[in-house]
Amino acid sequence: MNDRFGQQVQDMATRMLIAEIAWAIIGTLVFFGLLYVTLRYAIRDGMRDAQRQDRIAGVRRQRDHIAGPDLRAD
Repeated sequence: MNDRFGQQVQDMATRMLIAEIAWAIIGTLVFFGLLYVTLRYAIRDGMRDAQRQDRIAGVRRQRDHIAGPDLRAD
């Protein structure tokens, strides 16, 4: 009888360990999925904002008047 109880406890502990590992993997996947989506949209919005600022004529800064070759990309 004692041996059967010990086996049941060991089986339950094994199931709990497997469940804990599964939840850790699921949580990690959800975390990195949300991180990917957040960074993807942040980069996309940043690129759109940069393109929008290129089209809008802004106030020229002092450093834009420095004599020298124009090294900006086309």
